[in-house]
Amino acid sequence: MSCPPDRSEHDALDRAKVALRLHARAARRSITPEVRAAASYAIAERLLRLPEIIDATAVAVYGASPEEADPGVLESALRERGLRIAYPRVKGDRMLELHWVDVPDVLILGAFGLTEPTTEAPTAALGDLSAIIVPAVALDPDGNRLGFGGGFYDVLLGDHDGYPPAIAIAYDEQLFDHVPHDDHDRRVDIIVTPTRTLRCATTRS
Repeated sequence: MSCPPDRSEHDALDRAKVALRLHARAARRSITPEVRAAASYAIAERLLRLPEIIDATAVAVYGASPEEADPGVLESALRERGLRIAYPRVKGDRMLELHWVDVPDVLILGAFGLTEPTTEAPTAALGDLSAIIVPAVALDPDGNRLGFGGGFYDVLLGDHDGYPPAIAIAYDEQLFDHVPHDDHDRRVDIIVTPTRTLRCATTRS
């Protein structure tokens, strides 16, 4: 018996995501440490020129893995401007909780080996943020974003009509013409790489 068309399409989408994820991560890992360091500064410079960041009062960043674009340079610059910084913490299955991190050295090694706040850190609401910086494995010009497959950011952003601008940072090697996606995948509003700033035609539901 053949699979129903909807199940077959879902399986095909999953296969396409897995293939692109493998390709994008291999491209990302091929970037040398020297290029990564330079890219962090180039990305931060572009972000700091965005109106959403110039006018910001509070921004969420993330604890980067060794192969991800690191928002650390940006975070330092934002703190110098007096902005308040929030970090996500894995709270459960597909669940992220945002916490204010006023002193960076209080971060701990948490889920998936990434730095995150402790449970004692005060919680932050999406509505308190001017922007949220998100990681990505692959992106396309329409704002479609492929992550590691856990759906954490899809859930965090998808349940709120009024969430702040979601800004994905990535290396140029992570930009593709098309990222496979479905209705549950949440697009980002802006993409920033070391050489490009893309404003995406997002559709929020």
